[in-house]
Amino acid sequence: MDSRPNVGVLRVLAAVAAWLITRVLMATLWATRESFIDHDVRYYYHQLTSKGLAGALVEYPTPIPAMLEAIRNLLAADEGSFVLVFVLVMASLDAWTTVWLWLRVHHWAAAYWTAFIAAIGSLVWFRIDLLPAVAVVLALGWVHRSPRLAGAAVAVGAALKLWPALLIAPMLGRGTMARRRGLGFLVMGGLLGLISLLWFGIDRSLSPLTWQSDRGLQIESIPATVVMLKHAFGTPGMYRTELSQYNAWEIYGPGTDTWQQVGDVLMVIAICFTILLCWLIAFNGFGIRNRTTQRSDSPAVLAARRHAIVLATAAIICAMIVANKTFSPQYMIWLAGPLAILVCLPLSGGDRRWSLVLAGLGLVCAFATHEVFPLNYSGLISEVAGPDETLLLAVRNGAVVVLTLLVGWRAVVAGWRLGALESPPPTGTGPIVAEGNQNDCAA
Repeated sequence: MDSRPNVGVLRVLAAVAAWLITRVLMATLWATRESFIDHDVRYYYHQLTSKGLAGALVEYPTPIPAMLEAIRNLLAADEGSFVLVFVLVMASLDAWTTVWLWLRVHHWAAAYWTAFIAAIGSLVWFRIDLLPAVAVVLALGWVHRSPRLAGAAVAVGAALKLWPALLIAPMLGRGTMARRRGLGFLVMGGLLGLISLLWFGIDRSLSPLTWQSDRGLQIESIPATVVMLKHAFGTPGMYRTELSQYNAWEIYGPGTDTWQQVGDVLMVIAICFTILLCWLIAFNGFGIRNRTTQRSDSPAVLAARRHAIVLATAAIICAMIVANKTFSPQYMIWLAGPLAILVCLPLSGGDRRWSLVLAGLGLVCAFATHEVFPLNYSGLISEVAGPDETLLLAVRNGAVVVLTLLVGWRAVVAGWRLGALESPPPTGTGPIVAEGNQNDCAA
């Protein structure tokens, strides 16, 4: 008797049980120890009610206040119901993404998403960062099967959070699918930009860029790690932390200006690194001897290109996190999708081992981020910084830096190999053929 259908049913039941149990635990922890994390959602509500749609939430791209205003007008009569509806929308999006990954990508991708979101905790339901994170998941899921939709998904992510615009770089190129991804990005991005300009005007459409550039050194950011350690273990009173006008806890004292400049340099490096990945992956390192921008549609090359794009996406996100002078805990949500896709790619040998290492380190970073905020945040913002909490922050930041270096290295390796794989063979030799599993795990 064939037992495979029974195995399939058990696998689905186990996945549903895992999702429900982890989400109940997340909700329980929120109710008992983390209830204050809803302040951002309450801030959204008060901004909309006090300043109106045109003047509210100027730090966010315009689709965000438009979506929140729709929730407020259609589904929420007061502040309490607004918070409830917001959480239900985000929890439903979390559930939908899990199901989509299971049905359209792979059950291991759904399992990883379930675990990663659980590691971050209920914060994912109280922040808007889940929206661009899902846009990234969809883009990677559609990168070959629906390239126009993949490009459009990246554009939607950029419209929601700006930084995902960089993720289109490794998806470009001269091939048919690459051109379709670029077209999807331009059409959707242009449409959303035009709507924003006509509805909100140019000043409001550009306000998130000004807001970000004027911010100080946020206490959780990578560039702030050294001064946070000095704050905890150095001379008392040398540093102070306070809630700035940008609704973020920032640190002030000797050297903070220097570390802000370090962050600016890191941001330039991150953008240059994105250009490097674009050159290696989108254009096969064109200009290097024996490299070409010619595209192959063979299963081996498509699988290699997908692997390189997924790694590049994770690397660019990590680079932006490390370089940013703000590192809000919800930024970690951005990595859930690329790492979920990575663990289910049909890889072998060293590539398979590295995918597991990166995915495991990603879970460690997500769990450590939850420990930093909200569980131990009071020790970071107190007048006398807690040494244990500060060390925890430093360890988390160090782990994120290590993840960035490793995934960046693997992305460069994958991009370099891709260019060699598609290059014409030397005269008198046969074509280069990649061996191994050729299946694509995503729709």
